[in-house]
Parts: sequence; C-alpha cells; structure tokens
Amino acid sequence: MEVRDSNGLTEREFLAAYRDKHYPAPYLTADTVLLSEGKDVLMIRRKSHPYLGCWALPGGFVEQGESAEEGALRELTEETNVTGCTVDDIHEIGLFSKPGRDPRGWIVSDAFLVPVKREDVHFKAGDDAADAAWITVTRDGENLVFPEGIRIAFDHADVLKKAFALYDRIAR
Repeated sequence: MEVRDSNGLTEREFLAAYRDKHYPAPYLTADTVLLSEGKDVLMIRRKSHPYLGCWALPGGFVEQGESAEEGALRELTEETNVTGCTVDDIHEIGLFSKPGRDPRGWIVSDAFLVPVKREDVHFKAGDDAADAAWITVTRDGENLVFPEGIRIAFDHADVLKKAFALYDRIAR
C-alpha cells in the first residue's frame, strides 16, 4: 500500500507534478578562509567585476554535482594554486545569505575555515585573481582592522569576523 498525502497523491505522483519554478533558487557559492596564526588571511585581488581591484576570499560558484566543501577547495586551487587541502581540513563557518550581499543577484555563500601555518602555504594568483597575498588583519575588540588601502569585496569582512571567532574556538 502506497502512502498518500492530504491531496491523495503518492510521492511519485507528487514529484511528477512538482514544479520548482514556484520556488526560485539562489545561486550557491563557496568561500575559503585560510587563516594563519589568528591574523594572516590569504586573499585574492579581483581582476573582474564586481568589485574589480578589491580583495576577496578565494571562492566562487559551486558546480553541479559537487558539494559546497568540494567547490570551496576547487575554487581555492583555481584562484591561488594552493593544493593539498582536503574536506577533512575545513571547518564550516556558516552560510551567508543577506539580500544584496552580491550585486549579481541572489547568491548565497557557504564559507569554510582552514587553519594553516603561513610557511606551509605556497600560492600564486590564478584564474580570475589579479593577485594573491597574505593580508594581516588586526582586531580591535569585536572589530577587524585591515591595512590601509585594502578594500574588501562582498560581505567578506562579515565572513572574516565569524572565521576569526571560529578560529579562536578551534585553536584552544
């Protein structure tokens, strides 16, 4: 006996009639925070719009068939040539979904932290990165302070704030 819902439909019948156009989906991106010694963050300088010339976390769109974790690590490699990180090395920071966080549209990002030793990480800008560099971020209470002249793209300052808090919990 097949189970029927309140409309008298089996699951197969429900799925055959289901139309996902009733529920528009956001695009999914994944970002990676490589954080060393609780202060140095590996970032890329964007070479395309939006936020051309601003500094951002390595990341990008998750491809069909991959998890957010896999997408984050793939984008990390494409944009910085950093290899060797695995899904076991990353810690989820959280989901960032504030409306308007990305000027391209409804884009939600899953962000991940990878604690590293700076001297163990070898990188060079790749893909859509004009540059890649360690950015030293200092903390003034709850606020993050970036070096003069560093403009941060998207909501990545918010992502970093949560990444630092997670790092502090993990590093204990």
